[in-house]
Amino acid sequence: MPTYEGSDIQAAVNEGLQAMHLTREEVTVDVLEAGKKGFLGFGRRLAVVRLTPNEQPSQVKQSAPAPVQAPVEPTPTDNLTSTPQKRKSGAETEAELSAYLEAITAQIGTPVSIHVTHDHRSTTYHLKTDKEGLLIGKHGKTINALQYLAQTYFDHHMKGKQTIILEVGDYRQRRAAIVSHLADKAAREVVATGKPVFLEPMPAFERKIVHGHLATNHHVQTHSEGQGDRRSIVVELARTF
Repeated sequence: MPTYEGSDIQAAVNEGLQAMHLTREEVTVDVLEAGKKGFLGFGRRLAVVRLTPNEQPSQVKQSAPAPVQAPVEPTPTDNLTSTPQKRKSGAETEAELSAYLEAITAQIGTPVSIHVTHDHRSTTYHLKTDKEGLLIGKHGKTINALQYLAQTYFDHHMKGKQTIILEVGDYRQRRAAIVSHLADKAAREVVATGKPVFLEPMPAFERKIVHGHLATNHHVQTHSEGQGDRRSIVVELARTF
């Protein structure tokens, strides 16, 4: 099947849907490359996806039912509001999302087993694999892209706000330590030079770590700038009144 490229996963999917004249519900999305923004224009890599038209019911083999696939994100071509859809239960959504994650990780050569844990604000899918580095990707690009897809699927099928986290080994804990170190380094630079420091773009859950980590540092303050996945944190001297 042909592949399609875009500045990010959603853009690549939209490009494929337009070219194939299909809606999101009529295709299965395989993420071949999560894409990379690069730095100052260097090292930029486009996201690459493969779109496969879903089989008609009469063509589906009885012995091999198609795996449940999660939508990437509602697009302008999706007519999600034309027919009311029954909301799934938490257990159903959890099972289907686990099946989707197992299917897509197998397709990229990193088969996983999944264990799910809960707290009052988040649900964590612990992905166990023999290829942790490949599943995480450089700077967490692959696992973060999968987490974005998982969050979109959950939000589409469930009411209420719940954060979906994908964990591989202790990657999130190690990444939190790295992000906190970057925050401390930026704070020291701001205090030494008096000039603001712009951190690299981060997903929302990592920006939250920085804001929380520097909240007790009375010499600096933080805020976010930018849009979407290019949103980043600015560390600057605390204002005195």
